[in-house]
Amino acid sequence: MGAIVVAFAAGFLLRGAQLRKQKSRVCELEKEMMTSHSEILDLHKEKLALEKQLKGASNIPVIPITAKEEKKSDKSTGSK
Repeated sequence: MGAIVVAFAAGFLLRGAQLRKQKSRVCELEKEMMTSHSEILDLHKEKLALEKQLKGASNIPVIPITAKEEKKSDKSTGSK
């Protein structure tokens, strides 16, 4: 009977230690994710501020590169 109680107590303690370790790892990963998301949001804010600054400083119209690529692809498919 005593061996059963000792085995139960040992199993309970080992499983408790595993659960605590897993919970601490999950908390650590959550903090890392929150930090990463925060950095991404800060970079987006900086990017938007720079884009706004560039739009305000330049009165020259800008044609996106993708529009030129589409025209080229239309010309190449039309000539075949």
